[in-house]
Amino acid sequence: MSAQSQSVLFCGAWDEGPGYPRTTALRAGLQSIGMNVRECRMPGLGASKKKLLRQPWRWPAAWWQQRQQKRRLRTSLAEALQKETPRCVVVPYPGHLMVREVAARSRVPVVLDLFLSAYDTCVEDRQLVAPGSIGAAWLQRLDRRACAAADLVLLDTPENAAYVAELTGLPAERFAWLPVSDPDAPTSPAPWQASCNGMLRVLFFGTGVPLHGLRTLIGAITMVPQVELTLVGGTAVDRAYAQALLGDRLVLEPEFVARDRLQELLAQSQLVAGVFGEGGKTQRVVPFKLVHALAAGRPVITADTPAVAGWLEGCGAIWTVPAADAVALAEQLCELAANPSRVESAAGVARAAYDRHFATPVTGGRWRELLVRADLGKGRSPR
Repeated sequence: MSAQSQSVLFCGAWDEGPGYPRTTALRAGLQSIGMNVRECRMPGLGASKKKLLRQPWRWPAAWWQQRQQKRRLRTSLAEALQKETPRCVVVPYPGHLMVREVAARSRVPVVLDLFLSAYDTCVEDRQLVAPGSIGAAWLQRLDRRACAAADLVLLDTPENAAYVAELTGLPAERFAWLPVSDPDAPTSPAPWQASCNGMLRVLFFGTGVPLHGLRTLIGAITMVPQVELTLVGGTAVDRAYAQALLGDRLVLEPEFVARDRLQELLAQSQLVAGVFGEGGKTQRVVPFKLVHALAAGRPVITADTPAVAGWLEGCGAIWTVPAADAVALAEQLCELAANPSRVESAAGVARAAYDRHFATPVTGGRWRELLVRADLGKGRSPR
C-alpha cells in the first residue's frame, strides 16, 4: 500500500460533540488501523435538524442552504484532493444532499455513511409524512439518489442495510454495515452498586421518539412498585405522564445532559432501559443507548428484535421482552427487582460484551474489510 493510500478524507456537513457520536466513532475506527483522517467540512444542522423534520415547509430553504454549502465544498474538496490522494472519501451522516457533489469530483471511491434513511425516519418511524404522499415519494427518491452516487453505503446493522437496499431498489452489494460505537467509553466501568432502599434503579435516556417506546416503559414501571426510574429526555408529554403515574418513584433529569453527567447517571443506575417501540425501525437497530450502557458496565432491558439478538444473544448482559408489551416488561422488571444478584452478574459481563462487538478495535477491523470493498466497488452504476 502506498503512503498516499494511508489517508481517508471526510467530506460533508456533519455534527459532532454531545449527542452526535457516529462520525467521531467512524474516525476513531479508521485511526485505530493507522489511517490518517483529514477533513473537508461544513457546519451541520445540529439541534435544528429535529425542528426541520417536523416542519416540511422549511425543507426548500434547507435545500437552498445545502446548495450554497455544496458550492463552498467544491473548492475545499478540490484543494484537499490535490494536496494528497486519499484511499477513499467518506461522506458522514447526514450526507444525502452532499454525496452526489462529492462523487462527481472524486477520483477515488466514495463511501456514504447513510446511517439513517430519510424515508424511514420521516415516514415509518416518526410518521411526519404520510405513506404514499408526494413527500414520502420525494424522501424515497432522496435516499435512492444518495445511495446510487456512492461506491459503498454504510448502515449500522445488517438488517438496516438490507432494508435500505430493498427501499432503494439498488443492488445489495452496494450496502454494508458498520456497528455503532461509543467514542467516549470510560476506560473501565464504575462498580455496580446494590440499592440501599431495595429498589431497582432503572435509567432511561433519549429524545422519546417512537422507536424508544417510552410510554411502554412508564406503563410497565407503574405495575412494579420495587422499581424507580431516572428519566433523561423524553417529550414534554412523556415527562408529564411519568410524573403523574410514578410520583416519588421518578427522578426527573433535564431533557439533555452533558456526557459527564450521563456517565454519572449510568454509574448510579443498576439497569438501563433500551427501546420498546413497535415500529419496523425497532427491529433493525442496535440503539446508541444500549451501546453506551454496555460500555459503562451496565446491563440492559430492551425489545426482543432480530438486530439485538444478532449481536448480543447469549452475552448475558441483556434481557429482552416483546416490543410494545408493557405487561411482559413489567413481569421481567418484577423478577429482576426481586433478584438483584442476577442484575449484578449481568453487569459483570456487560463491558466484555461491548468490547467484543462495539469497541474501537472492532470497528477498526471492520473498516479494513470495508476499505477493500470500496476499492472493488469504485465506479459502480445503479441498476
